[in-house]
Amino acid sequence: MPQQTDWRFCGQCHELFFDGYPDKGRCPSGGGHAAAGYNFSLPHDQGATPTTQPDWRFCGKCQAMFFDGYPDKGSCPGGGGHAAAGFNFALPHDVPAGAFTQDAWRFCGKCQAMFFDGYPDKGSCPGGGGHAAAGYDFVLPRLPAPGEGVPIDDGTELNPVDG
Repeated sequence: MPQQTDWRFCGQCHELFFDGYPDKGRCPSGGGHAAAGYNFSLPHDQGATPTTQPDWRFCGKCQAMFFDGYPDKGSCPGGGGHAAAGFNFALPHDVPAGAFTQDAWRFCGKCQAMFFDGYPDKGSCPGGGGHAAAGYDFVLPRLPAPGEGVPIDDGTELNPVDG
């Protein structure tokens, strides 16, 4: 299954953004996005299943992940609606969280970006105020954090990941 790494949580706006370029995009809080937390490895270019939703795309203007399945492209901090570029991501939803996943990622009904809904503060939405959760509860796969052991089938751990 093809995947792309370097998707990160922005500690300012709480959106999921691509951190693989020197330019950090345009954050609704002002300036570029600020990477924090896990490095997500997201599946792309596969069809829908009962527990995956395709049509999640990289926005070439703000570098956030947004849902491209509606004619309206939401509200982009780069101006106007989001602009789809790159892979078509098929993201898992409504499945149990595991050792190397994180749940509480949600679609924002105002801006159409993916944001982390696990904090009382809902971040900064380009549609105004905080993000507004709607739809599925997405469970995103992540890479092991530095120093975090990698579990194997017998319940033990491989060497911790160096970082």
